[in-house]
Amino acid sequence: MEEAERSDFAARYNAVVAAAWSDPGKERMLSRDPGALLAEHGIDVPLGTVIEVVRDQPVTSGALESQIRAWGEIAARGTLRLLVPYPERFEAGDLTEEELDSLVAGLGHPAPSDIAR
Repeated sequence: MEEAERSDFAARYNAVVAAAWSDPGKERMLSRDPGALLAEHGIDVPLGTVIEVVRDQPVTSGALESQIRAWGEIAARGTLRLLVPYPERFEAGDLTEEELDSLVAGLGHPAPSDIAR
């Protein structure tokens, strides 16, 4: 996958995760028809692909790369393991502007030592 494709996929994948986090209707759609939720965000899954939704995992720095690899393996495997981590609980005021930018860009989760958990 070329850099532009990776970037586009990452943005769309992050939009799916954000929708599931913020909208109860999208959360239900994720459970009932994850392919429809993906398609709604511009990620078309090949017909016949089995989508396994993996939830309630913490956000990790490698999650996005893992999802990009899984996307690239759909044709060979016929399955997509869709990672939807649980949202971190913190106050946006506790983050620096750089940390907020990183979070929004899907580059990982912030881990400043002074965030109250």
